[in-house]
Amino acid sequence: MSTMPPRPQHARDAFPIGADPDVRAIGLLALVVILAALIGGLAWSRTLSLGRGNARGSERIGATLAPLGGQAVVVDSIRASGAARRGGLLVGDVIEAVDGRPIPSVEAADHAFLARTLDIRVRRGKRELDVHLDAGGGDGRGEQGPVDRG
Repeated sequence: MSTMPPRPQHARDAFPIGADPDVRAIGLLALVVILAALIGGLAWSRTLSLGRGNARGSERIGATLAPLGGQAVVVDSIRASGAARRGGLLVGDVIEAVDGRPIPSVEAADHAFLARTLDIRVRRGKRELDVHLDAGGGDGRGEQGPVDRG
């Protein structure tokens, strides 16, 4: 009887020499199932996020915000065509309250900015201003500028 020489193992083989072909098939099937689940999950999460619009209110009004000592947030940048610019917000404005509620964090501001219309109390230098924004469903149109309160 003649015996066959063992097959040399290559670096690309994931299983040891002599691994059962059924074990290889099960491993490959498991890999395909896991990849399909990951791809399906990513597609589903994108679908959900598209359905609810921008998750961040600051993006919706066309502004980026930064924390200011845990008590308020500051306008870091403003998009040229956003409701924030048209409503009168400026870079450096400190947002103290939205619709009468204090804004201690960027997350709180993002949540508050999801509303269609906003009454925002800002501090600009030594002055306090009331700014009214009409986000118009996120289309970027602000209607009224700041009102000086001091």
